[in-house]
Amino acid sequence: HVGNRVIVVGGGNAAIDAARTAMRLGASEVSIIYRRDQDQMPAYREEVEEALHEGITLLPLVQPVEIRTDKKGRALGVRCLSMELGEFDRSGRRRPERKGEDPFDIEADQIILAIGQRMDETALPGHSDLERTPSRFLAADPVTGQTGIPGVFAGGDVSDGPSSVVRAIASGERAAAGINLFLTGVQGAFWRRDKSYETDYDPAADPVPYPREKYNVLPPDRRKHNFDEVEKAWSVTVAGRQAKRCLRCDYGKSCGEGAEYA
Repeated sequence: HVGNRVIVVGGGNAAIDAARTAMRLGASEVSIIYRRDQDQMPAYREEVEEALHEGITLLPLVQPVEIRTDKKGRALGVRCLSMELGEFDRSGRRRPERKGEDPFDIEADQIILAIGQRMDETALPGHSDLERTPSRFLAADPVTGQTGIPGVFAGGDVSDGPSSVVRAIASGERAAAGINLFLTGVQGAFWRRDKSYETDYDPAADPVPYPREKYNVLPPDRRKHNFDEVEKAWSVTVAGRQAKRCLRCDYGKSCGEGAEYA
Protein backbone atom coordinates (compact mmCIF):
# COMPACT_ATOMS: atom_id res chain seq x y z
CA HIS A 1 0.00 0.00 0.00
CA VAL A 2 1.14 3.53 -0.72
CA GLY A 3 -0.48 6.80 0.31
CA ASN A 4 -1.78 9.51 -1.97
CA ARG A 5 0.46 12.22 -0.50
CA VAL A 6 3.73 10.77 0.74
CA ILE A 7 6.49 12.41 2.77
CA VAL A 8 9.93 10.81 3.02
CA VAL A 9 12.21 12.04 5.81
CA GLY A 10 15.92 11.73 5.06
CA GLY A 11 18.63 12.66 2.59
CA GLY A 12 20.45 9.45 1.73
CA ASN A 13 20.08 6.93 -1.06
CA ALA A 14 17.46 4.98 0.92
CA ALA A 15 15.31 8.12 1.11
CA ILE A 16 15.61 8.68 -2.64
CA ASP A 17 14.78 5.02 -3.31
CA ALA A 18 11.72 5.20 -1.06
CA ALA A 19 10.47 8.37 -2.75
CA ARG A 20 10.93 7.05 -6.29
CA THR A 21 9.31 3.75 -5.34
CA ALA A 22 6.30 5.51 -3.80
CA MET A 23 5.84 7.45 -7.03
CA ARG A 24 5.95 4.23 -9.04
CA LEU A 25 3.40 2.57 -6.76
CA GLY A 26 0.83 5.27 -7.45
CA ALA A 27 1.34 8.19 -5.07
CA SER A 28 0.16 11.45 -6.58
CA GLU A 29 2.52 13.66 -4.55
CA VAL A 30 5.87 12.67 -3.05
CA SER A 31 8.04 15.06 -1.05
CA ILE A 32 11.44 14.57 0.58
CA ILE A 33 12.23 16.72 3.59
CA TYR A 34 15.84 17.12 4.63
CA ARG A 35 17.29 19.29 7.37
CA ARG A 36 20.33 20.43 5.39
CA ASP A 37 20.50 21.80 1.85
CA GLN A 38 20.56 19.78 -1.34
CA ASP A 39 24.32 20.06 -1.83
CA GLN A 40 24.90 18.32 1.52
CA MET A 41 22.64 15.36 0.87
CA PRO A 42 24.61 12.10 1.18
CA ALA A 43 22.56 10.55 -1.64
CA TYR A 44 24.25 10.23 -5.01
CA ARG A 45 23.81 13.43 -6.98
CA GLU A 46 22.54 11.64 -10.08
CA GLU A 47 19.89 9.84 -7.99
CA VAL A 48 18.65 13.15 -6.60
CA GLU A 49 18.53 14.69 -10.07
CA GLU A 50 16.56 11.77 -11.51
CA ALA A 51 14.10 11.93 -8.61
CA LEU A 52 13.49 15.61 -9.35
CA HIS A 53 12.99 14.81 -13.04
CA GLU A 54 10.29 12.33 -12.03
CA GLY A 55 8.31 15.02 -10.23
CA ILE A 56 9.40 14.38 -6.65
CA THR A 57 9.55 17.54 -4.55
CA LEU A 58 12.65 18.21 -2.45
CA LEU A 59 12.17 20.40 0.62
CA PRO A 60 15.65 21.21 1.99
CA LEU A 61 16.38 23.00 5.27
CA VAL A 62 13.26 21.50 6.87
CA GLN A 63 13.39 19.71 10.22
CA PRO A 64 10.49 17.42 11.24
CA VAL A 65 9.55 17.73 14.90
CA GLU A 66 6.19 15.95 15.14
CA ILE A 67 4.10 13.46 13.18
CA ARG A 68 0.47 14.53 13.24
CA THR A 69 -2.19 11.81 13.37
CA ASP A 70 -5.95 11.56 13.79
CA LYS A 71 -7.74 9.77 16.65
CA LYS A 72 -7.34 6.43 14.85
CA GLY A 73 -3.59 6.87 14.50
CA ARG A 74 -3.67 7.59 10.78
CA ALA A 75 -1.13 10.07 9.47
CA LEU A 76 -2.25 13.62 8.75
CA GLY A 77 1.13 15.21 8.13
CA VAL A 78 4.40 16.40 9.61
CA ARG A 79 4.99 19.48 11.75
CA CYS A 80 8.27 21.08 10.75
CA LEU A 81 10.68 23.88 11.49
CA SER A 82 12.61 26.00 9.00
CA MET A 83 16.37 25.62 9.28
CA GLU A 84 19.47 27.49 8.18
CA LEU A 85 23.09 26.40 7.98
CA GLY A 86 25.45 27.45 10.75
CA GLU A 87 29.04 26.55 11.56
CA PHE A 88 30.76 23.36 10.41
CA ASP A 89 30.35 20.29 12.61
CA ARG A 90 32.53 17.19 13.08
CA SER A 91 31.22 15.63 9.85
CA GLY A 92 32.65 18.54 7.85
CA ARG A 93 29.19 19.81 6.96
CA ARG A 94 27.54 22.99 8.15
CA ARG A 95 25.28 22.37 11.12
CA PRO A 96 21.53 22.97 10.56
CA GLU A 97 20.15 25.47 13.04
CA ARG A 98 16.62 26.59 13.76
CA LYS A 99 15.44 29.58 11.78
CA GLY A 100 12.52 31.41 13.34
CA GLU A 101 10.12 30.14 15.97
CA ASP A 102 6.91 29.26 14.13
CA PRO A 103 6.43 25.62 13.06
CA PHE A 104 4.48 24.78 9.93
CA ASP A 105 2.62 21.68 8.76
CA ILE A 106 3.01 19.60 5.62
CA GLU A 107 -0.01 17.42 4.89
CA ALA A 108 0.48 13.73 4.11
CA ASP A 109 -1.31 10.42 4.53
CA GLN A 110 1.88 8.34 4.56
CA ILE A 111 5.21 9.16 6.18
CA ILE A 112 8.37 7.15 5.55
CA LEU A 113 11.38 7.57 7.83
CA ALA A 114 14.69 6.93 6.04
CA ILE A 115 17.08 8.47 8.53
CA GLY A 116 19.31 5.49 9.35
CA GLN A 117 19.41 1.78 9.96
CA ARG A 118 19.77 -0.39 13.03
CA MET A 119 20.01 -4.09 13.66
CA ASP A 120 16.80 -6.07 14.18
CA GLU A 121 17.31 -7.55 17.65
CA THR A 122 14.42 -10.00 17.16
CA ALA A 123 16.50 -11.85 14.57
CA LEU A 124 18.87 -13.07 17.29
CA PRO A 125 16.82 -15.42 19.51
CA GLY A 126 19.04 -17.03 22.11
CA HIS A 127 22.02 -14.85 21.33
CA SER A 128 21.18 -11.66 23.17
CA ASP A 129 24.55 -11.90 24.95
CA LEU A 130 26.53 -11.34 21.77
CA GLU A 131 29.01 -8.51 22.17
CA ARG A 132 28.02 -5.23 20.52
CA THR A 133 30.05 -2.41 19.04
CA PRO A 134 29.59 1.16 20.32
CA SER A 135 27.12 1.62 17.43
CA ARG A 136 25.07 -1.36 18.70
CA PHE A 137 26.02 -3.70 15.85
CA LEU A 138 27.53 -7.15 16.39
CA ALA A 139 31.23 -7.23 17.23
CA ALA A 140 33.01 -9.65 14.90
CA ASP A 141 36.58 -10.42 13.90
CA PRO A 142 37.25 -8.32 10.75
CA VAL A 143 39.23 -11.19 9.16
CA THR A 144 37.13 -14.26 9.96
CA GLY A 145 33.77 -12.79 10.96
CA GLN A 146 33.69 -14.81 14.19
CA THR A 147 31.85 -13.28 17.12
CA GLY A 148 32.65 -13.78 20.79
CA ILE A 149 30.61 -17.00 20.77
CA PRO A 150 32.46 -19.91 19.08
CA GLY A 151 30.66 -21.06 15.96
CA VAL A 152 28.63 -17.87 15.56
CA PHE A 153 29.71 -15.62 12.71
CA ALA A 154 28.49 -12.23 11.57
CA GLY A 155 29.12 -9.90 8.67
CA GLY A 156 27.70 -7.25 6.41
CA ASP A 157 25.41 -4.57 7.77
CA VAL A 158 24.77 -6.49 11.00
CA SER A 159 28.41 -6.05 12.04
CA ASP A 160 29.75 -3.15 9.97
CA GLY A 161 26.63 -1.01 9.81
CA PRO A 162 24.88 0.19 6.66
CA SER A 163 27.10 -0.03 3.62
CA SER A 164 27.15 -1.29 0.04
CA VAL A 165 26.13 -4.62 -1.45
CA VAL A 166 29.74 -5.14 -2.56
CA ARG A 167 31.02 -4.86 1.02
CA ALA A 168 28.28 -7.19 2.27
CA ILE A 169 29.21 -9.86 -0.28
CA ALA A 170 32.91 -9.52 0.56
CA SER A 171 32.07 -9.79 4.25
CA GLY A 172 30.09 -12.97 3.57
CA GLU A 173 33.01 -14.54 1.75
CA ARG A 174 35.40 -13.66 4.58
CA ALA A 175 33.00 -15.28 7.02
CA ALA A 176 32.78 -18.37 4.79
CA ALA A 177 36.58 -18.69 4.95
CA GLY A 178 36.40 -18.20 8.72
CA ILE A 179 33.75 -20.91 9.04
CA ASN A 180 35.89 -23.26 6.95
CA LEU A 181 38.83 -22.56 9.27
CA PHE A 182 36.63 -23.15 12.32
CA LEU A 183 35.32 -26.49 11.02
CA THR A 184 38.43 -27.93 9.36
CA GLY A 185 41.39 -26.02 10.78
CA VAL A 186 42.49 -25.24 7.23
CA GLN A 187 43.51 -21.65 6.57
CA GLY A 188 42.33 -20.05 3.34
CA ALA A 189 39.36 -20.30 1.01
CA PHE A 190 39.55 -23.52 -1.00
CA TRP A 191 37.11 -22.21 -3.61
CA ARG A 192 39.29 -19.34 -4.70
CA ARG A 193 41.18 -19.85 -7.93
CA ASP A 194 43.63 -17.52 -9.62
CA LYS A 195 42.57 -16.61 -13.13
CA SER A 196 44.66 -15.00 -15.84
CA TYR A 197 43.18 -12.79 -18.52
CA GLU A 198 44.78 -11.75 -21.76
CA THR A 199 44.60 -8.05 -22.47
CA ASP A 200 46.23 -5.61 -24.85
CA TYR A 201 46.14 -2.75 -22.34
CA ASP A 202 49.33 -0.70 -22.45
CA PRO A 203 49.78 1.23 -19.17
CA ALA A 204 52.41 3.44 -20.82
CA ALA A 205 50.15 4.54 -23.68
CA ASP A 206 49.10 8.17 -23.93
CA PRO A 207 45.50 8.79 -22.82
CA VAL A 208 42.83 9.49 -25.39
CA PRO A 209 40.72 12.68 -25.19
CA TYR A 210 37.28 11.07 -25.18
CA PRO A 211 34.79 12.98 -22.98
CA ARG A 212 32.79 11.28 -20.24
CA GLU A 213 29.69 9.78 -21.83
CA LYS A 214 26.31 10.16 -20.15
CA TYR A 215 23.98 7.24 -19.69
CA ASN A 216 20.95 6.94 -21.89
CA VAL A 217 17.94 7.13 -19.58
CA LEU A 218 14.23 6.61 -20.08
CA PRO A 219 12.26 9.88 -20.18
CA PRO A 220 10.49 10.58 -16.86
CA ASP A 221 7.01 10.17 -18.32
CA ARG A 222 7.89 6.64 -19.49
CA ARG A 223 9.40 5.43 -16.20
CA LYS A 224 7.74 7.17 -13.24
CA HIS A 225 4.84 4.70 -13.05
CA ASN A 226 6.71 1.44 -13.63
CA PHE A 227 9.86 -0.37 -12.57
CA ASP A 228 11.51 -0.56 -15.99
CA GLU A 229 15.26 -0.08 -15.98
CA VAL A 230 15.99 3.63 -16.07
CA GLU A 231 19.64 3.66 -17.17
CA LYS A 232 20.23 1.95 -20.49
CA ALA A 233 23.46 0.30 -21.52
CA TRP A 234 25.91 1.98 -23.85
CA SER A 235 26.47 0.64 -27.32
CA VAL A 236 29.58 -1.49 -27.84
CA THR A 237 31.28 1.40 -29.62
CA VAL A 238 30.62 3.91 -26.84
CA ALA A 239 31.56 1.40 -24.12
CA GLY A 240 34.85 0.73 -25.91
CA ARG A 241 35.65 4.44 -26.08
CA GLN A 242 34.86 4.89 -22.38
CA ALA A 243 37.10 1.95 -21.48
CA LYS A 244 40.01 3.72 -23.18
CA ARG A 245 39.64 6.96 -21.24
CA CYS A 246 42.50 8.09 -19.04
CA LEU A 247 42.76 6.47 -15.61
CA ARG A 248 46.25 7.80 -14.91
CA CYS A 249 46.09 10.60 -12.38
CA ASP A 250 49.85 11.12 -12.74
CA TYR A 251 49.51 11.96 -16.42
CA GLY A 252 47.83 15.30 -15.81
CA LYS A 253 50.66 16.41 -13.54
CA SER A 254 53.14 16.09 -16.38
CA CYS A 255 51.14 17.48 -19.26
CA GLY A 256 48.64 19.82 -17.58
CA GLU A 257 45.78 18.37 -19.61
CA GLY A 258 44.83 15.36 -17.50
CA ALA A 259 41.88 17.17 -15.94
CA GLU A 260 40.18 17.25 -19.32
CA TYR A 261 40.24 13.47 -19.55
CA ALA A 262 39.51 12.56 -15.92
